[in-house]
Amino acid sequence: MSTIDTAGLETAEQTANYTVADTGAGLLVFEPETEYRAHLGREVEIAKELVGFADVSDWNAIVEAVRSRGLGVGAVGQLPEFDLDEVAQ
Repeated sequence: MSTIDTAGLETAEQTANYTVADTGAGLLVFEPETEYRAHLGREVEIAKELVGFADVSDWNAIVEAVRSRGLGVGAVGQLPEFDLDEVAQ
């Protein structure tokens, strides 16, 4: 699980595991939540939370990508923009 800094903001250095969705205009950065499933013998992703953006070239397209996923577009102005190397896998 991730660590939250004293300001309450998550940083890429503190969380090693991100997934990204390429919108064509930038990346949506998600932090997956996993849970161990005994019958599978492994961790599985059960949810993911939008935690920021990376490599954005068109913020209007990002707003539409967030909206199309049913997420609140207010996040676009509130979440950080990561450097691409912070979220590269």
